[in-house]
Amino acid sequence: MSKSGSLTEKKYVYQLGLWSAIVATLTLAVAGPSATAAIQPLATIVGFLVTLSFLVVMVCVYCYAPVERKVFGLVGLSFAIIYAALISLNYFIQMTFVNQTTYDASMFSMTNPQSMMMVIEVLGYFFMGLATLFAAPVFGSTRTENLVKWLFVANGVLGILTPIGYVTLPLEILFVGLIVWDIIMPVSTAALAYRFRQLKQNKM
Repeated sequence: MSKSGSLTEKKYVYQLGLWSAIVATLTLAVAGPSATAAIQPLATIVGFLVTLSFLVVMVCVYCYAPVERKVFGLVGLSFAIIYAALISLNYFIQMTFVNQTTYDASMFSMTNPQSMMMVIEVLGYFFMGLATLFAAPVFGSTRTENLVKWLFVANGVLGILTPIGYVTLPLEILFVGLIVWDIIMPVSTAALAYRFRQLKQNKM
């Protein structure tokens, strides 16, 4: 690839990374607190948008990664795809089948902590945690990247602990973890948006 072609590609990565990270930050800032407060259907609708924006963010993270660390970005992206598939399917079912059916849909409803879809929710965010954990080594060249890196690691730890906690701990403790996630994820994507903005300006 020519130098001009490479610069153009990077320009698009930085632009898309900036805007997808901004959208992810805004949707996360609404989805987290609304889910914690059980504000429906807002939490489900915005949560569905989180899956889309986060997936695009992870594509940009992979494209941004240095050649020697691209494998971490690729593994992170792979887990992000699984997360997005599980959670978007879950939330679409909540917005359509659960809300519209005339049958008893309690086993599919997210309002029931013991429902099948809550299990899928836990599994989905486990994969989101793996996505950020594996993508974390992509970052580290600046202070902002170090912030993204360690927030991604923290989210990864939360994601791994979530299914363990779901099986072994009271739901009240899981809500504490959700509140921590409400802070970690939007801050990490906001920092990532700032980093992509820096990169975009440096290439102009």
